[in-house]
Amino acid sequence: MSIYVVRHGQTDWNKAGTVQGRYDTELNDAGKAQAKEAKEAVRDVVFTRCLCSPLTRARQTAEIILEGRDTPITFDDRLVEMAYGIYEGTNWRAGHYQELRRMLANRYPGGESYLDVAHRAFSFLDEIMPLAEEGDILIVSHGGIGRVIHSYFVDDVDNDAFVDNLCPNGGVRKYEPVKRFIPPVVPLPKP
Repeated sequence: MSIYVVRHGQTDWNKAGTVQGRYDTELNDAGKAQAKEAKEAVRDVVFTRCLCSPLTRARQTAEIILEGRDTPITFDDRLVEMAYGIYEGTNWRAGHYQELRRMLANRYPGGESYLDVAHRAFSFLDEIMPLAEEGDILIVSHGGIGRVIHSYFVDDVDNDAFVDNLCPNGGVRKYEPVKRFIPPVVPLPKP
């Protein structure tokens, strides 16, 4: 069974180059058309469940893709977009935003780092891997968290490839379930 990850369709903020992060924006007409294209791309896939970010743009995308199906949608806060802090609502070319994007361990002022996002996204993915044995799963989320999800499934992603790896609005990616190696905890010697 497979896991399909879809980035929400375009919003007016995407079109304008504005950093959205946690702002709750809606799909524009182009975004609705992109969601319909994603629906067509997965029309023959029978999803056992859909896991979705609670933000409106992701919810609208999931609803369009699943229109006419009985697939249940579960909203999970771990799929919400990365918090970009003081850069939310600004142009993505402004200030030090682009520079900070390449420093994966540094938090955006008032926001998260990619390591913070990986912590919540990886725990979510570890939790749902057994569900993939039941059938195909649809995940609808965002660009920033989509980078992190991609790095969960693909091991050889360096920092530049990670940052430059942005799924287009309405884009669909397919992954096969994985069992990640989690090293055992080694107890410290007693003094």
